[in-house]
Amino acid sequence: MKRPKEQDTVNAILKFLALHRIPAWHMRTGATKIGGRFIRFGAVGMADIIGVLPSTGVGRQRWAPGRFLAIEVKSAAGTLTAAQQGFLSQVNWAGGKAFLARDVATVARELGL
Repeated sequence: MKRPKEQDTVNAILKFLALHRIPAWHMRTGATKIGGRFIRFGAVGMADIIGVLPSTGVGRQRWAPGRFLAIEVKSAAGTLTAAQQGFLSQVNWAGGKAFLARDVATVARELGL
């Protein structure tokens, strides 16, 4: 059986979050050189998916109003970089909800859905 690509998992998680009315977006980060200038977009280590947990929560879960959500998506064999771990730690320290997910089931478990 073929393992899903990371992008397939990102898409499945975004659909799952939309189904539960949790606004979320896929963040594309990186850098490029344009006309001799080096341009970086996004923060180093930023999570693949960012969103906002609604103040009402869904299901049996209740969240603080507008709580920031960050999900780093990895394949089964993927590992977090130090920058990615640092980003997730900063979000959690500041009161947001941030975690690593390899599948939709992890997202459901982390969000109590």
